[in-house]
Amino acid sequence: MMQNLAAHESAASGSVSPGVPVVRRPCPADAPALAALFSEMQRHYGRPVSDATAAEAAALACSPPALAFDPRVLVALTGSQIVGSLVMNVTFPAFELTRSLYIRDLYVTRRLRGCGVGTALVKAGARLAIREGFSALEWTTETANAAARGMYEACGARQLDRTYYRLFDDSLAAAAA
Repeated sequence: MMQNLAAHESAASGSVSPGVPVVRRPCPADAPALAALFSEMQRHYGRPVSDATAAEAAALACSPPALAFDPRVLVALTGSQIVGSLVMNVTFPAFELTRSLYIRDLYVTRRLRGCGVGTALVKAGARLAIREGFSALEWTTETANAAARGMYEACGARQLDRTYYRLFDDSLAAAAA
């Protein structure tokens, strides 16, 4: 899968260097590029946001975690371009009353999907979880998203038999009433 990255990049604009993506925590200088990626992500999900909202989210993501429950964020770069992000929230209580990381979102720019960027982000997230003493790395994905499910399973993830619920928009307001 990783070897496909170079082929995709050579077909893309010359501003992306071929090779394996570098995954690291974002820094404040990454905020403009991460805001652009967040905007692309929101359009992909059919929930576009304003430039100001994307910039605010990127600034938060580029802040190092200071408290135990602050989100953990990683970015993937090819050359100097941010081509993916992994946003993880701390959950408690998790397995045996520990803290775990929950992948809130993993996003890879469209032109590099299937090239190993997502795998690199998941593996880096697992290393971060171990390094910082979290008990697990957990997430959900759409059942119909066969590509994502295949990539996650190739990383060694096991599918759990659970049902996922969400209150949002009108259902959130109705539940609060």
